Amino acid sequence: MERPPWASSHLWAEGAPQSLPPQGFGDIDFERSGSLTVHKFLHQVTPGQGDISEAPADGEFTDPVEGVVFTVYPLLKNGQALDLTVPANWDALQSLVPGAGCAAPPGYTLGAAQAMPLTNSAGIAQVSLTIGAYQVCETSAPAQIIDAASPFIVTIPMPHQSGWVYDVHAYPKNGEATITKSIDEQQNTGLGAVVKFPVSAPIPTTGDDWTGFAIRDTFDSRLTPVAAADMPVTVNGAALDPTYYTLTVAGQQITMNFTPAGLAWLNQGPNAQAGKTIQVVFAGTVTSLGNGTITNTAELWPNNPGFDPNTKPPVPSPTVETHWGSLAVQKRAAGTAGDQGKLNGAVFEVYNAVDPYAADCSAAEATGDPIEVNGTTNFASTGTGVISIPGLFVSDSVNPAIDALQRCYVLKEIAAPAGYVLPADPFTAVTVKIGETTVSDNVEIVNTQQGVPELPLTGAAGQVLLIAGGIAAIAIAAGLILLNRRRAADTN
Repeated sequence: MERPPWASSHLWAEGAPQSLPPQGFGDIDFERSGSLTVHKFLHQVTPGQGDISEAPADGEFTDPVEGVVFTVYPLLKNGQALDLTVPANWDALQSLVPGAGCAAPPGYTLGAAQAMPLTNSAGIAQVSLTIGAYQVCETSAPAQIIDAASPFIVTIPMPHQSGWVYDVHAYPKNGEATITKSIDEQQNTGLGAVVKFPVSAPIPTTGDDWTGFAIRDTFDSRLTPVAAADMPVTVNGAALDPTYYTLTVAGQQITMNFTPAGLAWLNQGPNAQAGKTIQVVFAGTVTSLGNGTITNTAELWPNNPGFDPNTKPPVPSPTVETHWGSLAVQKRAAGTAGDQGKLNGAVFEVYNAVDPYAADCSAAEATGDPIEVNGTTNFASTGTGVISIPGLFVSDSVNPAIDALQRCYVLKEIAAPAGYVLPADPFTAVTVKIGETTVSDNVEIVNTQQGVPELPLTGAAGQVLLIAGGIAAIAIAAGLILLNRRRAADTN
């Protein structure tokens, strides 16, 4: 199982071959308790991998640190402990990052502090914990320890190898550079919209002066970077002094790089800025779809002003994805099928749905204004009577519904083809899937013909009148003949 995006690398090690199996599978057992064991070491010359499910083997790490205090704080939302029986609370953990100086993540508060025992001579401290989510901070260390481990988030239990670990082991090493990446909730949902990727990097503690600090993002070819001025850079949520950095766009590559003034700011006193979070909101316009899934990964380049990966490789962020699809719907005349009756010239608008991720899109209702796709809000049936919309947002890997395979939209017919009338209900619910949505994925939209005045006819009601008139003339003629014969008889 991959490391959750919110899990600190102090806590998690991927693919350690000696991993024990998880302590539980399937549903979380909310009746049991767990524990957190901290294993505290100095920076390792050759970094090793810990395992959240067990203690390290003898000799796996060197230089344990004695006398360090870690404090555990329950994460609170609206004053209440985070309830892990609620799936939405797990979703929120996806992008959770501790605040500066052990402050709570934005939107959360910290509960009552529970100090762990001092780490012993083996660098170990342990505390029992109930089911929940916690922020753990290094709050005290011996004088010779010059940098503190970054705060981290832990849940009891932790996901691990398709199961759950209730007795969690953490390996907080000092001064580790970390970088997180997210996606803002998509506002505009048509091709040509901008996707925003907030990238955050806490300033780690270090025993050395900073020589470089840069965050870089290289976009997929289907994304065109917006202007540098439209990608804000902040520190702890406030605008970073613009003299401290440059932000340059070179083709698909965007780089936020600290200037000498910015490095001087980082080096004000011993780790004066440590724990503060630098964030860059990289942003790009979606210009094409390809397979519909656009991936993105950023990099943190600490103390590597020459951007030489052989000197010091960058720290990659988690990879995020944004998913898009195209739409095609068949337009035809009522009562026709197959290749007959396909209609061109109908004009449509497309709208977001009130419930975009309903299990069944057939009852979707429109909301908001018409969606703009590649600069237009009108789409006509053409060629073989197909209404084609080249790109609509489906989902992403961060915001609910995470990585959904389809999304509901609503078409509105605003002009019928010549000779046809608009349907009584001009709205049609449709489904957009990642990649290319074919006409077979949605219902057909039909029109009935316009009515016209009836022509004068000689073969139907008109013919009946002529026949009736002829019969009447024959009757009159027969009557006259009989009358004339009677008169002649009377004369004789």
